[in-house]
Amino acid sequence: MKNKNLEIAFNKLYDKLDGWLDTLIEMIPNIIIALIIFLLFYVVSRWTSHLVTKMLGKLSKNKLINKLIARFLSISIIMAGGFFALGLMHLDKTVTSLLTGIGIIGLALSFAFQHTAANILSGIIISLRSSVQLGDLIDSNGIFGNVLRVGLRSTKILNVKGQYVDIPNRLLLDNTYKEFSKTGYRRIDVIGKVNFRENLDEIRIKAEKRIMNFEFIYAEKPPNFVYTEIDKEKVHFILRVWMKFSNADGEFVNARSQCLIELSKLFNELGVEIARDEILYLDRTQ
Repeated sequence: MKNKNLEIAFNKLYDKLDGWLDTLIEMIPNIIIALIIFLLFYVVSRWTSHLVTKMLGKLSKNKLINKLIARFLSISIIMAGGFFALGLMHLDKTVTSLLTGIGIIGLALSFAFQHTAANILSGIIISLRSSVQLGDLIDSNGIFGNVLRVGLRSTKILNVKGQYVDIPNRLLLDNTYKEFSKTGYRRIDVIGKVNFRENLDEIRIKAEKRIMNFEFIYAEKPPNFVYTEIDKEKVHFILRVWMKFSNADGEFVNARSQCLIELSKLFNELGVEIARDEILYLDRTQ
């Protein structure tokens, strides 16, 4: 009886294995075609990755982002080839299970890493569509400095104090930022007050003439000395100086310092005093 049961079990196992073997033999053409299709998809993915990297190189100088996009497309093509190959081998249930699992994992990751994903997508957008380039001087989210690198999650800035600062890409993309490097010029504003009894027209003409002699002056926009308001005994003024700007270290502050020094020299020559709030200016002829 015991031997008979073993024989029955062995026959069932043999029949099962024999059926699998028959199915395998019948599927050999499908398996060969599936392998060929998968290899074709793999070759196409490699070719696409190379082509996309080359095309993105013309749009963005960020090699890291370019490689990320190219690799993402390459993996997507390989996965599509794998699913197609599984379909040729009549493994539709396996494909459905894989797609369901990928969907669930993707949904879970999207909630767990939503800020990281937002930063990565923002980094891609910044690299492809933003005017921000390496070396540019920008002011964003309270950070003022030069762009060193646009990474996957953040943009690295070297601020004017020599400190490295990372700004999350989503904040850089969503918030307003100031770009100082594109125009090739920048304005210096020298603000002050003088006694309203001074020769205001003489001060204006000579200040504009003296400042114009600096080499850093942007020729298309000459210096402009304007009076803005009268406050009791004082007249407020703004000296607007447009300078050629190239992101050189200390370029702006040095130019501003030279303007202040030259304006001080002029005021001393003309005997002009800078008005102060605590002083009541009287007519010096009395």
